[in-house]
This record gives sequence, C-alpha cells and structure tokens, in this order.
Amino acid sequence: MSFHDTTADTHQYPKTLRWWDGWVISLSIPAILFVLIGSAVGSLGAWTAAALLGIVAVAGCLQNYIYSELAGMFKDKVGGISMYAHQGWRTRLSVVGPLATYGYWFAWSSALSVYGIQIGALVKAQWFEGQTWTVHIGWVDFGFEHAVALGVLLITWGANVLGMRLAMWVMYVAGALTLIPVMIFALAPLLSSDWSLSNLTWNLSASGFPEWKTALAWMFVLAWSVYGIEAVASFVPEFRDTARDTRIALRMAGLFVVAVYLLVPFGIGGLVTQKEAATDPVTIYVGAFERIVPGGSWMVSVCVIAGLFMIMLATTADGGRALHGSAISGLSVKQMTKLNRFGAPGVAMSLDMVVNALLIVFVGSSLAVIVAGVTGYLLAHILALTGFLLLRRDFPDVTRPIKLGRKWTWIAVVLATFDIALLVVGTVSTGITGYGSIVDALIGFAILGTSLVLFYFRRVHQDKQKWVWRVPRSAVLAELAYSPVLQDTANPAGTPEPAAS
Repeated sequence: MSFHDTTADTHQYPKTLRWWDGWVISLSIPAILFVLIGSAVGSLGAWTAAALLGIVAVAGCLQNYIYSELAGMFKDKVGGISMYAHQGWRTRLSVVGPLATYGYWFAWSSALSVYGIQIGALVKAQWFEGQTWTVHIGWVDFGFEHAVALGVLLITWGANVLGMRLAMWVMYVAGALTLIPVMIFALAPLLSSDWSLSNLTWNLSASGFPEWKTALAWMFVLAWSVYGIEAVASFVPEFRDTARDTRIALRMAGLFVVAVYLLVPFGIGGLVTQKEAATDPVTIYVGAFERIVPGGSWMVSVCVIAGLFMIMLATTADGGRALHGSAISGLSVKQMTKLNRFGAPGVAMSLDMVVNALLIVFVGSSLAVIVAGVTGYLLAHILALTGFLLLRRDFPDVTRPIKLGRKWTWIAVVLATFDIALLVVGTVSTGITGYGSIVDALIGFAILGTSLVLFYFRRVHQDKQKWVWRVPRSAVLAELAYSPVLQDTANPAGTPEPAAS
C-alpha cells in the first residue's frame, strides 16, 4: 500500500501568473471591509474598530510571511493553506487534511452569497429603490437584491470556468476601481473639512460584557475579512517563477492590508458619528464618501460593487482550487479531480455556485453565513500554523526555497494561540456582535463533520485502501524527496535562501 497522494502531481494549471497578479488578487480584500465597517463602528466606535482591525491585520500579515515558506516547500500542491495543514499534520492525524480543507472551502465559498446580496442591496439603494417586491420562499423573502445576487453569481462562475487569465483581466479593472474609495477614505483627514477627531470614539464596554471578551468576539468576525489575504497561496502552482513570485505576492498582500485596515476605518470614522453608523451600518460609507466628494454616492457605489465583484471572482477561483486540491490529494471524492479544457477546476467551481445559489434563496441573511464560515476558516489557519511548527520539527533539513529565520517559530506559536482564542471565544459569544448565534457556529462544525465522511468514502470505497489515522514519517519524507518541491527553477542548485529578517 502506498501513502503517496495518488493523483497529486497530475494537475495541469497553466503557469501564467506573476507576483503582481497575486497582489492584484489581494486588492479585492479591502472590499470586504465595507461589508463590516458600519457594524463595527456603530457598535464599538471608530477608535475601537480601527484598533481591532489593525491588530487582526498585523496578525494576517505575519501569517502570510509564514505561509510563504510553506508555499515554497509545496509549490506543486493545489489548495493553499489547507494543503499546508494537511502536509504538516499527516504524521500525527490524517483527518486534519479534510477538516482544514472543508473549513477553508466553506468560508470562502459561502462568502459568495454574502457579497452577492451586498451587491444587490447597493444596486437597489442607488438605482432601483422602487423595486420593493418580494416572493416568499419557504422561510425567506426573496427580493430584488437576491435576484441581483444570483445574476452576479452566474457571471463570476462563467468568467472563472473560462480560465484564470480572463478572470485576471477583469480583476485588474475592478482592482483599480476598488482603490479609488480606499485611497480617498485613507486621505479623508486631509481632503474633507467634515472630518473630525471628535467623531472617533472608544466604546469597547458598551455591550455589557468584559472588554477582553468583546474585543475577541469582534476580532473573530473581523478575521473573516482580513485573513483573506492568504488567498494568494492558492495560486502558487500557477506562478511562473514560483519562489520569487510567491514570496513577493504573499508579503506585499500582507503589508497592503495592514495599511488599508488601519487608515480606512480611521478615515470613515472621522466623517460619521457612531450613532449614524449604528443607524445605517450597511451603506454608511456612501454618505461618508459624499462628504468628501459631493454628489459622489454613485461613484463609491460603483467602486464598491466592482470590489465585491472582484472578491467574488477571487473567491470562486480560490474555493474551487481548495476542493480540487483536496481531491487530487486523496482527501475528497474523485469527481472533483478534473480540470476543464480551459485549465480550471470547473466541477469544483460549479459546486460552489450551486451551494451559494441555495444560500441566497433559502438563507438570505449574511449574518449566519459569516459565523458558520469563520468557524472553519479560523480552524484552517490554526492547523496551517501548527503544521508549520510540525514541519520545522519533523523535517528540519528539507530544502526550503523560501526560508524564514528561527524567530518565526515563536511568532507562529503566538499567532496560533491568538487564533485559538478568537475561535473559542468567538463561537460562544456571537451575541456580543449580533452576527448569528451559537447554532450558526454549530453549522460550521457540522460541515467539518461532512468532510470526514467524504474522506472515508474516498479512501475506503473509491481508492480501495485501508483506513489509517496517521502516515509514517518515512512515507512523507519519501514524498518530499519525490516531489518537485526540492527543485525550484528560481533556485536550481537547491540551496536555501538566506534567512528572512
């Protein structure tokens, strides 16, 4: 019996991307900020929201540095951080791989419905206020915004199944539009006489819960958006110069999100009061933009819609690659191992589309989806970070084309501990933020349970192999020696790069 990933090296993703393509993918992340910023400022005050967002952004940036080393080691593996968790934990517990994959996939995939509904709400508020019709479907009222969400979902799916190169051209245009409100809000203190420090408030104790608990509960929700910069890792097999492009793209994405998540909340918070944000959390930034650019509400709506459309493109591509990566590594059903004639995981991305169409029609609200998704997403990060630690311990002499210094081991310990605190406190404290309930968190855990059923079905029934709880260290080492991870075109001699500072 072989422990090798039987189809792990059969994918044929075209190597067409450069590091700036990876950075452009990360430009979509600030669009998610506009989904949450109103609720955060309205509940906590602008100072508090900016501080918590800054902390989570710094954590996300540091995680990206760590993921760059793992990406260099496993440059042929599809699936991003969920695959890094699988590789790090295989010798301890084989079920970690499917748990990390499906926690990661559902967080990204289910977010499509959130972004689609947000686009629908913006389109309705800006141009179709009179479209107030609703159709009662089951327990949900299906309205104009849901119809728009379904349409956008179909468009993003179609663009992705035709190949990543086409999707990247759309992302370039949408990314440029997304930068417009980001830059204007970042410069708001200099551009608008309406911006005032007096609007910035600190209100961490307003919920009535201990401040530390409130902070962790909110960072649990905010991590759903900020940590998304790791999506660049899912496209590593498609970079032309794997080590160089990976290193630059992941690290630039991390530094970029820190700047955006510190400056934009500070800019918006100085333009609106906490009461105004609490009254209209969904589109509060539209009024704030009007105070800088009079008559510019249509402009910011177009730019944010472009950003949300862009993140939907990236999300479809990322979620599809996560499922495809799990299948070619033997962690999920074989049906998702195939690429279409355009070099895209069409079957996996079609599953994404169907799941999100059902969420749009039968769930409707984005709050429950966020909590269910972030539960598995944080677990995937925790398993990837601890996987990094296990690989450092178990395989210290394996060639690492992107090599971090020793201090990063301790940084990984701190980050994993931080994420564990967010996961534990966040799942039991959803009442603090108003984002869903404990039931929604349990939905996330139920989805993780489904991953184990599919893993068992794949291994025992489709591959006809014996169930194993862990893989021998020698088998993993043999795979590392077999894999192209030890031969990098940017580093043909196999010499480790100098330790990163």
